[in-house]
Amino acid sequence: MKAARYHQTGGPEVIRYEEVPDPKAGPGEAVVRVRAAALNRLDAFLRSAAAPMPGFTLPHIGGFDTSGDVVEVGEGVDPAWVGRAVVIDARVTGAQSRGRLDIIGTARPGGFAEKVLVPVQCLRAKPENYSYEEAAAFGCVYLTAYRGLVEVARLKPGEVLLVHAGASGAGTAAIQVAKAMGATVIATMGSDEKCARVRELLRCDHVVNYRTHDFGKVVKEVTGGRGVDVAFDPVWGETAQRTLDALALGGRWIVIGMVGGLNATLTLTNLLFREITLRGVVEFYADTDQIDKTWAMAQRGIVRPIIARTRPLAELAEAHRQMESGDVIGKLVVTP
Repeated sequence: MKAARYHQTGGPEVIRYEEVPDPKAGPGEAVVRVRAAALNRLDAFLRSAAAPMPGFTLPHIGGFDTSGDVVEVGEGVDPAWVGRAVVIDARVTGAQSRGRLDIIGTARPGGFAEKVLVPVQCLRAKPENYSYEEAAAFGCVYLTAYRGLVEVARLKPGEVLLVHAGASGAGTAAIQVAKAMGATVIATMGSDEKCARVRELLRCDHVVNYRTHDFGKVVKEVTGGRGVDVAFDPVWGETAQRTLDALALGGRWIVIGMVGGLNATLTLTNLLFREITLRGVVEFYADTDQIDKTWAMAQRGIVRPIIARTRPLAELAEAHRQMESGDVIGKLVVTP
């Protein structure tokens, strides 16, 4: 089969579209013929060696979010799975996880290939109301948004949420989840074009081009100087202090990424005397109930992924370049 993999870390140019052996299902496993796979920032972090993960080895086939059709099952697996349209939960749990954070796409070959081998417990039915591309684009970012906003921040109807990188996959997911919960959303992004599209596509309440406007001033105007109740932050880095300043007394700050840099300097008194809760959220630590509730939003049509562009799998390196450029509204998807 064909796969897009890399033998060394580095820029997108290290990705090769090449022939690799077909996977074979062992006991408790299934082989899925990939119909679509979506990119996530962690794919780029792994490829560039910016964020090592347990079990990562070279050569590597990335891809956490995958949809497709089951074509083979191993011993002990119900043969009724064969032929079903499925999505894949990236985290492997139970005995097969070998007692570590075991993720398809990091510790195991992922979905950037024509076929992928997975433990059967990672399979779930593809939502019938989603295309394969939409189903692939859903998993990680909507699980992050649901877990961060619903389970951790306990966002309430009528509260005000600040979403950074509002045009990204995680940002568009957070906006949709928050709007479904009855919150008011202020979202930041890096161009007037993105602001217009996010307002149009997602009915976002307030959009801010952070390159030309101070999002802190917008927050004060919208909230009457009180600040936002919750911040959903994939950026961190140099914006962190301004995000802290934008939070209200008792605000909840959910950090889900670090595209703005690993390090930040914060004024402790601002955190302390306003009793801000700062919490990191990683979607791979979600429990089964949280995952089920997230996918229920897809099954019920409450949210729908925004697909920025779909490319052939052979163009995965170009998709990486586009993601890293920031020239994206929603998710990038590849298809074999």
